[in-house]
Amino acid sequence: MTSSLVVGPLRAYRCWRVEWQDGRPVLGSLFHSTVWPADGPLRATCEQRSGSLAGWIRRRFSRKVDGHPAPAWGCECGIYAMSRLEDEEDLKISPHICQRGPLDRVMRVAGIAQLWGRVVQHDRGYRAEYAQPLRLLTIPTLLRVRDAEGLLEAVAERYRISLVTCAEDLASAA
Repeated sequence: MTSSLVVGPLRAYRCWRVEWQDGRPVLGSLFHSTVWPADGPLRATCEQRSGSLAGWIRRRFSRKVDGHPAPAWGCECGIYAMSRLEDEEDLKISPHICQRGPLDRVMRVAGIAQLWGRVVQHDRGYRAEYAQPLRLLTIPTLLRVRDAEGLLEAVAERYRISLVTCAEDLASAA
């Protein structure tokens, strides 16, 4: 079941990619190249890219492919977030460091974001027009992982957000 009526800003869980890009700490999408801005909210756009399967399907079965505000019904656009953590898998592996190359580390981290604007509600979460990160989850044992603490602290400072060590603190009021 889906719905598109959401009153006021809401908070929802999501995961980010955390890494150094051009000497700066960034939060990015796990599945796209999107980097979240540090000086304001991320605004969703519909990526009706010519090379995407979704774009091909739209062109093939409709007369005209018009751009539209995101999120939209019948499309996958929008900023995704979960209304609740179904299981603790995201928490067990947050933060999680992935080695992409000998000198290239990327971290996956769970957190909470504020969503607003047009919001499409689904059974397990939302697709929103605007979003801004509020908190990231870290764990005390991560302090022993080389460079991880520095990266999380740097991204928290750059985005002016909190680091919390307990999942319950993610959703607490600021």
